Formats: sequence, structure tokens, C-alpha cells
Amino acid sequence: MPNPLAYLLENISWYAPIYNIAWALFMLYTLALPPLLLWIFKLPVLRQVQPSRPWSYQRQSYGYLLGAMLVVFSFRLIPYWIFDDKILHFLGGGMAIALVYQYFVLNFCLDDGLGLVSLRHVRSNRPAHLAANLILLILFTSFFSVFSELYEFISKYVMGYQFDSSGLDTWLDILANLAGALLGYLGLWLLRRDK
Repeated sequence: MPNPLAYLLENISWYAPIYNIAWALFMLYTLALPPLLLWIFKLPVLRQVQPSRPWSYQRQSYGYLLGAMLVVFSFRLIPYWIFDDKILHFLGGGMAIALVYQYFVLNFCLDDGLGLVSLRHVRSNRPAHLAANLILLILFTSFFSVFSELYEFISKYVMGYQFDSSGLDTWLDILANLAGALLGYLGLWLLRRDK
């Protein structure tokens, strides 16, 4: 029987150090940024702009962020010779983005319609509610993907690595994230259909 620790270490070392740092930062970003952003909207000047749920509610929904981190970490262990980079973006990145998006939907009260973005008017119409969420998810995924690709570009530039100057790799990564996020959110939607 293979040693799980040996497998873990072998697969983590599969990537260049810059990618190990990137994955660790992405997991930290997934866990820390959403609560930090929600905390920022607790400031008096922003409280009326976009009210968020109390911390007790946020802790209950934190499982979505833990799920996103676990998805990222799990796909991080799959060597590139098994899955192509775009498949990892599609499956790992897309699912993680869908989970983080669901955390924001719950904590920014989007269904209640108290802030800048409101889904209240479509809550009773399930197909329209799904369509509205998918539109918001496209915007959210674009933000998430651009942030990720900027990190990749800066890290490769700083380390002196070669990168695709045509932009094709960047666009394919963004499209893979988007497709994975849409598929991941549809899966979440089906799992949560009674809510």
C-alpha cells in the first residue's frame, strides 16, 4: 500500500516553487478575502451601501469557503501529466469560484435585496432566479479569474519565466474558469433546489 504522506510530498514537488506559492496564496485568498470584504462593509460609511449578515451567520456559511479551499487543494495534488492545465482550471478553479460566489450570495443578502444588487424580484420565479445568478456569476468569475491571471503574469515576470505573450493561454484559463464555475454553480443549484 502506498504511503499517503510520500504521495502528497511527491505530488506537491511536481510543480515549480512559484506555483506552490501561488496555490498556497490562492487557498489563503479563498479563506480570508470574502470575510475581509464583508468586514469592510461593516464600516459606518459602507454599512448602508451593502449590508451583510452578522458574523454568526457568516461562520455558519463558512463551509462554502472551506469547500472551495479543499477543492483547490485536492486538484493541486493531481500531477499535470494526468490532467491538463485547462482541465484543472475548469474543474478546480471553476468549482472553487462557484462555492465562493455562493458564500457571497448568502452573506451579502442578495436574495433579500437590501444592497446594491438585488435578486428579490426574481426569487419566486425559479428559472429567472437561476438566470440572474448565472449573470452575476459571470461577472464574479471574471473578477476572480483576472486577479488569478494577474498573479500568474507577475510571478512569471518576476521569476523570469517564459510566458505566452499572445494572451491565448490567459484567455483559455479565464474561459476554463468560467465554464467550470457555471457548471459548478448549476450543480450547487440542483443540490439546493429545495431552498
